[in-house]
Amino acid sequence: MSNMGYNIKSALSYLTELIGSEIAVRATSNTDVGYLPLAISNGYGFYDIEIFNNRVTLAIPNVEDDSSPMLLAKHQAKMTEIFSRPVVFVLESVESYNLTRLTRAKVDFIVPRKIIFMPSMMMVLRDVKNAAKALPDKMPPVAQFLILYHLQVRRLDDMNTAAIADMTAMAYSTINQALKWLALSNFVELWGGKQKQVKFKMTGRELWDKALPMMTTPVERVVYTDMPLADTKLAGETAMGHYTMLAEPTTPVVAISKQLAREKTAVLNKEYDETKVEVWKYNPALLAKEDCVDRLSLYLSLKDSVDERVQMECDTLLNDMRW
Repeated sequence: MSNMGYNIKSALSYLTELIGSEIAVRATSNTDVGYLPLAISNGYGFYDIEIFNNRVTLAIPNVEDDSSPMLLAKHQAKMTEIFSRPVVFVLESVESYNLTRLTRAKVDFIVPRKIIFMPSMMMVLRDVKNAAKALPDKMPPVAQFLILYHLQVRRLDDMNTAAIADMTAMAYSTINQALKWLALSNFVELWGGKQKQVKFKMTGRELWDKALPMMTTPVERVVYTDMPLADTKLAGETAMGHYTMLAEPTTPVVAISKQLAREKTAVLNKEYDETKVEVWKYNPALLAKEDCVDRLSLYLSLKDSVDERVQMECDTLLNDMRW
């Protein structure tokens, strides 16, 4: 491993591209560094940065180095103990045979343009430059759900991942991935230890306006049934008729979760029947107001309708929102 031709500027450029905002940096206090054994302090340059509201120290090897992953793990443990904050090695390269050893040892490290492995902050990405470009221009369903929940049901600021998972009855890993996406897309900030807490960078209409171009319809597919279903919410033009002056359709429209759709496969048909059933990408009941799906999800499901009357009432949905 080597730092030849390598410096703090390239590391900051890499992190700035990843996060989407400038990163403040300063040399680590000599007082802090002075508490390290000379064998460690003389081997690295140390810089403090702020990332997701966390103070982190970057440790950059001063000379061409061939330290083993276990030695780096020992150095990092000592640095973390002295500095009382995460320490991340900035490495020019990692041999493939050492990559697994570093990750198994849970060593936080960055190889710019190739990999970022920071388990202390729950961040793991490969080929970040290409991944950043490939970041989807459409919002993942759970990330979209969290924004809509924050806007309409309950503010999520200062809540941690586990609390949000419990409140929404979703898997911890599912919420964790959605929050990471929102952080990378600059909607939220995450901070804290293993249990990350969230803070939205904006709220109300400002948040909606930024998110809208990336949001998609919550409807995954449409089926029909002639059987009454429990745990449904009025959706589509039927829900629009409850929120606005639009006349309700003769075929009622309801929304159900994917889980309920799996349980009721036997009574759902692909062709026409008495009730139109929208199977949603997230559980509509978690956002619903009484018997109807929420306003913003309803807007997303109908905003591209070719019916001009529906288009006009979509504007009404937003105009009547209490942001």
